Amino acid sequence: MQNSKAKMEELKSKFMDLLHKQTHRQMIPAMGYSDYFIQTVTTDALPTTTNASATDSAEVNETDADSAQKSDQEILESIEERYYNVDCNPGLYELQKVLNDGIDSQLIETTIAQLRTQQKVLTKQVLQNILEQRNACSSEFQAINETQKKLEESLWTCQKARSYLNYARTNLTTTSLEILASYRKREVLKEVLDTLLAIKKLRTTDEELQKLLADHNYSAAIALLLQCQSSAAAFMQYNCIASLHKKLQETMLLMEYQLDTVLNEMVLNFDTRKYAKLQEAYKLANKSLMAMDQLHINYISAIHTTVNSVLRGYSEPSNAEEQPKPLFEQLCEQLNADKVIPCLISLCKTFWTILASYYQVVMWHNNYKLYTQQELTESESPDVYIQQKLKKGQSRIWNDILNKVCLFLQSAKLTALKYDQFIQVLSIVQRLKKVGMEFCSEQSEKLIATMQQQSEDFFRRYHICCIEEICLFLDNESWTPLDSFSHILQLPEFRSVRHTLRRHKSPTTALLPSSNNSPISNNNCDELVSVHSQDGGGSSIYGSYGYFLRFSEKSSPFDGGLDAAMLEEDILSGIVDEASCYFSEESDDEQKSLQSKEFGEESNNQLLVNNTALNVLRCIGRYLQMCKLLHCISPQIVNCMLELLDFYAYAVHEIFGKDALVAMDNLYTPRLEQRLRSVESNVLPQIKVWPLNFSSLTNNELANPDTLYGLSQRIVALEAGRSMVQQFQILQHYLNHLLPVAERPALNNYLEYNEFMAELAKPIYTCVTSRVIDLSSILAQIAKVKWDVNHVTHQHSSYSDVLNRNIQSFAMCLEEIAKEVPIPTKLVWSSMAHVATHLLVEGFSNVKKCSPGGRALMQLDFANFMSFLELISNQKYPQHRIYVDVFIKSYYFAPEQFEQWIEQQRESDEYSAKQLTNLIQCICVSDKRTRQRLLQLLEGGAGNAAVTPNNTPLKNSSSSNLSNVI
Repeated sequence: MQNSKAKMEELKSKFMDLLHKQTHRQMIPAMGYSDYFIQTVTTDALPTTTNASATDSAEVNETDADSAQKSDQEILESIEERYYNVDCNPGLYELQKVLNDGIDSQLIETTIAQLRTQQKVLTKQVLQNILEQRNACSSEFQAINETQKKLEESLWTCQKARSYLNYARTNLTTTSLEILASYRKREVLKEVLDTLLAIKKLRTTDEELQKLLADHNYSAAIALLLQCQSSAAAFMQYNCIASLHKKLQETMLLMEYQLDTVLNEMVLNFDTRKYAKLQEAYKLANKSLMAMDQLHINYISAIHTTVNSVLRGYSEPSNAEEQPKPLFEQLCEQLNADKVIPCLISLCKTFWTILASYYQVVMWHNNYKLYTQQELTESESPDVYIQQKLKKGQSRIWNDILNKVCLFLQSAKLTALKYDQFIQVLSIVQRLKKVGMEFCSEQSEKLIATMQQQSEDFFRRYHICCIEEICLFLDNESWTPLDSFSHILQLPEFRSVRHTLRRHKSPTTALLPSSNNSPISNNNCDELVSVHSQDGGGSSIYGSYGYFLRFSEKSSPFDGGLDAAMLEEDILSGIVDEASCYFSEESDDEQKSLQSKEFGEESNNQLLVNNTALNVLRCIGRYLQMCKLLHCISPQIVNCMLELLDFYAYAVHEIFGKDALVAMDNLYTPRLEQRLRSVESNVLPQIKVWPLNFSSLTNNELANPDTLYGLSQRIVALEAGRSMVQQFQILQHYLNHLLPVAERPALNNYLEYNEFMAELAKPIYTCVTSRVIDLSSILAQIAKVKWDVNHVTHQHSSYSDVLNRNIQSFAMCLEEIAKEVPIPTKLVWSSMAHVATHLLVEGFSNVKKCSPGGRALMQLDFANFMSFLELISNQKYPQHRIYVDVFIKSYYFAPEQFEQWIEQQRESDEYSAKQLTNLIQCICVSDKRTRQRLLQLLEGGAGNAAVTPNNTPLKNSSSSNLSNVI
């Protein structure tokens, strides 16, 4: 047993020696060995080992023979992983594995041979890896050498520093150390002192802030607050500073509230200095955009609040506790008519204050942009946002104001205003519209449409009032001429058109179409402010500058010049209305000079007018002023002007043209008849009281033969109408300028009918001339004359002398009347000739039997009458002469010629059917067949009333010839 143990120990020692030898053999060769040495070591290792014992050599050879059959990779892979573990003890592990089942020499030898093979392959592989990494290893050794060198230098530096420190410690005294300690203490105390001073300054910030706010130096206050907050952030470790920081934040909020309050004051009281400081403060606080939004909110709010406050100031006081606050529309409806204009002016002044303030804000920002020379290239720049906000805000603010004004005009009782008051409203609205144009280039179409509707309603009512006023004048008219009237420019209502009439005296300038073929477009209806001038530019120095340059928020375009006293003189003074060609007027002396130079001698001749005609002209002048301010309803206004003229003519006809002793149906031409019927259908239904009471005039003057049945009154009425139409024609070219092109032909056709008043004079003067001649007596005397005489006499009939005496008496009465009024001799004597010649034809047609000698007597009587009439009237009447001569000479026509003449007269109605029938019976008294044929030829022609007394047809008389008026 002991022997076995001894053998075991011996084997164990041998195995351990073998392992130790193998370990020493596989050591890494020293750097600097040559490749030859390494190869020698690797090749000579085995022989040295194998010489140890003979037994081992044989085993190794046997093992090598077996392992040669395996590759190096397989041998490496066969090595157990345990050997690669650092904590592993390979010797003990192999002994345990070999001796685990007892001592087996063969197994030990095999294991030793295997381990050797593995050791050889592993050594070879390690050596190969070492050779591959030799360059890297050399570099690493070089780096190690350099590091070692630096370590040596560092060691030298440390040693030198230690020597210096040792020298300093040796040489520095205790006093020097105390000096250093004192300096450090001083620095600490200085820092503490600075901290205390900063705290003290922070504590006194509130007083400085209040002082800066009192001086409106908001930017300095904001800068001071921001500086204090930044300083306080460095000392937040102190409790007092923490509370102070909280107080500064509260002060900042309070300051922002105060800034908003001052910003709100800018709406109604803009101050450039304050606003500049406000903007600088908001910029420091980084709230410029918020401030701009708040500013616009303040403007919108100011519009609503000030409007209600102004209206409540003019409304009737009410119990506010019992009733809720009325809305804006209700306040407008509760407004009395006499307070509409003052309230509108106050509203416009308030709106002007807001607009002027906003305008100055815009100008401030534009100037600021130019002053700072900023280039706004980035779309997100605050200045770009502010510019866009201001531009949009202009339209929004103006639209809000426009809505309020339009609602006020619609709700207020504008139709109850007087003419002068309504003109004031138009003038105010005109200025307000121009303010909007200058403020944001808005046309204010809604304001125009609202004012147009209100103007139409007002003008309809006002036109009726004017007609009723004319009726009042007619009812109290004395029909006497007025002195010292020569031109419409004498009337104050036409002052504003003096230069206009001069400019539009020429038809070429008045009818010149504009670029849109109409000076005023009905679609656009730009009546309150002109944007186009016929002369290519404004001519008023006063109106060449905008309202925002001439006025400020404390003075407005609505101050002064709008009261009733100024309205009588010149309501549009200082306002350039180029579309209506308005210009400021001169003095009365210049007016007279203008009349004499521009309108010739006609303005120096006195015109015959009466009170009623003068009032009609004044109404037309007031209508003309409304045309200037309201172009879009100019056609309606001009039509009403024409209605005034027609109504005057109709009233004159009703007063002086209804008392004739003969029927006058055919005295009216179709155009005259149309105008009179138009008045009956369009004007009379609107009048409350019609017909008027003219009984006193009819019973007194018109029935008095001593005054020729009121001939002077009839002359004044007709001549005043002619003068009125003549003066109205002066306005033709200016009215054409005001009217659209489509409406001009109606006015031109009206004024082209020049014989309107002359044709109206025919029935009126016939009422006089039909009474001057004793119609019944003359007809009776003509009937007593023997017309079937066989010889030609040289003595005219007696009735001719009676007719001449009537003419002579009429001429004498005219001379007396001419002392009072100028007589239109042509019209009056033409009416007399008309009545006399038709009276002769009527008497000649009543003759039953007539010989050639009787026809010659008729010609003699007629020649005697016509020569006397032409002599006493100093006029010629060729048509009246032909009228009687043809009737007398028809007796001498051949049968075929007479038949043709009868057919022509039936178609022309020159003679009545009754007159032609009597003529046929007289001529064809012995030829019954011819008489029947000619009478049948007359059938189908309508018989007309005759010139008879008491408006009743006389036997063998006709009034159809009254239609043949010269």
